[in-house]
Amino acid sequence: MDELSLPPLPGYEREGQRQYQLALRGNSLNPMIDAATPLLGMVMRVSGMNSHAMPEHLFTQVVTDVQAVEQLLQEQGYEPGVIISFRYILCTFIDEAALGNGWSNKNEWIKQSLLVHFHNEAWGGEKVFILLERLMREPKRYQDLLEFLYICFSLCFRGRYKVAVQDQGEFEQIYRRLYHVLHKLRGDAPFPLLHQDKKTQGGRYQLIKRLTIRHVLCGGIVVLALFYLFYLLRLDSQTQDILHQLNRLLAR
Repeated sequence: MDELSLPPLPGYEREGQRQYQLALRGNSLNPMIDAATPLLGMVMRVSGMNSHAMPEHLFTQVVTDVQAVEQLLQEQGYEPGVIISFRYILCTFIDEAALGNGWSNKNEWIKQSLLVHFHNEAWGGEKVFILLERLMREPKRYQDLLEFLYICFSLCFRGRYKVAVQDQGEFEQIYRRLYHVLHKLRGDAPFPLLHQDKKTQGGRYQLIKRLTIRHVLCGGIVVLALFYLFYLLRLDSQTQDILHQLNRLLAR
């Protein structure tokens, strides 16, 4: 694959300054997702924070991490064009999260984005979907990259559909199409997930969601709905029984 015409840590906390990297790589079946897990986790961690809670020099730190992931993928033997495409998608995803959550109010994102820094482009929301179409022509060859993009979509990356609310149906079609393409490749094999080895978890933020009151309430509603469905099915069965018996009596 050519460049597709695209212009391509130990954990600790200092006193009073929390770090927002993940010291660990993931443990998925996809080395590309595995390498990107720290940065994906960073987005998940800080997305809900306001600009006052953001760590200083976050942009510089993320740039360093992107370069480290790129080096790791080179060592693992990925094609140069694949690595450039991966970096383009990753930068676009992080930039969208940064701008959408107001990170630029206090960080270097107000001066430039990751996409500008690495690819000299201001916005990649359109080109990511052009790239997706090219990758899906050879899904087996670019399976790791397609799975990485699928993970980004699952983490609310929308690209050109972020602003085009009326086209959400079109995005859902693309999302489902990508899922079916990947499902054919993997079959019943487990799909790559963001995961950390519990034996080596450090003190940084983790990707595992904590159980909250909201989760308990949602679980309770689901259980009640299942009981109600079971009740309706049982009632329907009994009703049909009664009707059947009445029909036999009336037929005599």
